[in-house]
Amino acid sequence: MAIFKLTLQKTYYRQGFFNVTVDFDHYVRKAEGEISIVLGNTGQKLKGRIDRQANMNGTARIHGGADLRDWFERYFTVMDTVDVDLSSQDVIRLSKP
Repeated sequence: MAIFKLTLQKTYYRQGFFNVTVDFDHYVRKAEGEISIVLGNTGQKLKGRIDRQANMNGTARIHGGADLRDWFERYFTVMDTVDVDLSSQDVIRLSKP
């Protein structure tokens, strides 16, 4: 399984995006564009976006916007850990560890 532990930095928490670590970046498709993000065990989905230009090393940044920010704020605090499941090329699943 391709699950990494994301530390919810203040910027991620407040702006609704996160960077994929170098060790797990190869699980994210190379093509930029829309992706589905599933939030927690409820199955709530939102439209996200893969951005490979935001980071100088070309690793993926996943944007979820205000909906992702609101979910982070509702269920986590800054520096909490979020499980990021990258098992699918078209769906990213986020959950509490």
